Amino acid sequence: MHLCLISDFFPPEIGGVQTHVYGLARTAARRGYRVTVVTTVGGRTRVEYMEGIKVIRIIYPKYSGFFDPWSLKKRLRRVLTRIRPDIVHAHHAFSPLGMTSASVAKELGIPAILTSHSIPIGYEAFRSLWNVASRIIMLYPVAANIKKYDAIIAVSRPAAEYISLFYPKKIHIVPPPIDDEFFEASASKEDIGFSEDDKIVLFVGRLDPKKGLEFALYAFRLVVMSEPRARLCIVGPGRAPYLWHLRKLVDAWGLEENVFFVGKIPRSLLVKYYAASDVFVFPSYGGESFGIVVLESMASGTPVVTTLGGALGSFISKYGLGLVTGFSTVRYARAILTLLRSKELRERMGRRARRFARLFSWDRLFRRIEGIYRAVYRDREG
Repeated sequence: MHLCLISDFFPPEIGGVQTHVYGLARTAARRGYRVTVVTTVGGRTRVEYMEGIKVIRIIYPKYSGFFDPWSLKKRLRRVLTRIRPDIVHAHHAFSPLGMTSASVAKELGIPAILTSHSIPIGYEAFRSLWNVASRIIMLYPVAANIKKYDAIIAVSRPAAEYISLFYPKKIHIVPPPIDDEFFEASASKEDIGFSEDDKIVLFVGRLDPKKGLEFALYAFRLVVMSEPRARLCIVGPGRAPYLWHLRKLVDAWGLEENVFFVGKIPRSLLVKYYAASDVFVFPSYGGESFGIVVLESMASGTPVVTTLGGALGSFISKYGLGLVTGFSTVRYARAILTLLRSKELRERMGRRARRFARLFSWDRLFRRIEGIYRAVYRDREG
């Protein structure tokens, strides 16, 4: 079967959707699928191969598709007509490609699936407000294309609840799988440039306001008062002026010797950061449909301290996989200190977290995705 994955989010960009789409492409290829990825990421139109996977990059500013969807639709139709896949699997409903792929696939008679990866920021607290806003969004003609998909997958229950406002049929819930490399991770603090006496606290993700980095820095300021050897490593890409703002906070609070902006790093090194760290922090303000970085830390055996925890928050609390604090900086700092000061607690939570993360392996969850492929393809053929 020729599978075409379509996404406005793909490497070399970093993020949860990018990781998911690339992982799906690699897993499907290993399972014998012929895989083509179509993406607007890349800067210029070209065809390349990544680990044997064909990647077609289209020149198109990511968000201009909201204002000129017809031009994007024309380009996508030209690509799909040329490659003629058996099935199309688009990603992220509220992106230009997510809102145009179903329409093009339907015109060409190709079965189309969508994975919804997102919920709006504040959705956890303001569901009713977002429900009203969604009715307004549906007035935009391109948004109505979401109804044309043959099947929709959501990465969590909150994501399924939100996309159901736009899609009246059954929604399948399949959480994002995780690569085996995180389960096999092993590294010392020296491997990432620190002393074994340092206490490493790790953040991974885009440096974006909704990720709660100001909150984390303020809490970490309290941590350093009690644990001067605490080191916060912030891994992920950031842009001015927000990165400048964060650096100014670090300087103003005298944390220059304790906070390290690592930036974007290769995945092979990222695995080592997860494995070598004592605690992982996920200080998001909300709007996280899942939180794949939380799962990556669990697979590496590193316990998490989180404000809400995304879709995994209830499991973290119920099964003792880390600590969920809400939005009190004092409670957040206390939770980090509790784990930094107790190796036995860190190891116990880390073992539980690693066992829990096994439920999200690619081998296990791809079978569920593949079942949806077969059902949609069979129904269209019938």
